[in-house]
Amino acid sequence: MQTLQQERAKHALGQVKSWILLNEGSKLKARASELPFMVHANGLGQAAAFFKSKKDNDGYGVVFGALQSWLSQPNRPLAGQGDLMQAIVNADLHTYRMAQAEAIQYMDWVKKFASAYLAT
Repeated sequence: MQTLQQERAKHALGQVKSWILLNEGSKLKARASELPFMVHANGLGQAAAFFKSKKDNDGYGVVFGALQSWLSQPNRPLAGQGDLMQAIVNADLHTYRMAQAEAIQYMDWVKKFASAYLAT
């Protein structure tokens, strides 16, 4: 059985390695660095809405997809909910705060692996 940190790292590493073929290393590194800061500064809802609004431009959609995938995993705050934005607006305060904390911790792993694996 893995710890939660190991599960976060494993998922993040898988996501980042799948990005290598996209050949957009510098953009994805930048987005991976921006998202945890934006969640901390503005909240999960605001940050997620901003990233989703950018669609697939400059890596925003790719990073949003990784976060959405993680938060909807079993035993995560928004488990089983495929639409991150809908899940956020329907969440109670406790669930929202849990999802926000989880998003920051998960994105820290994504940021580290993006820095290590993606070319500039």
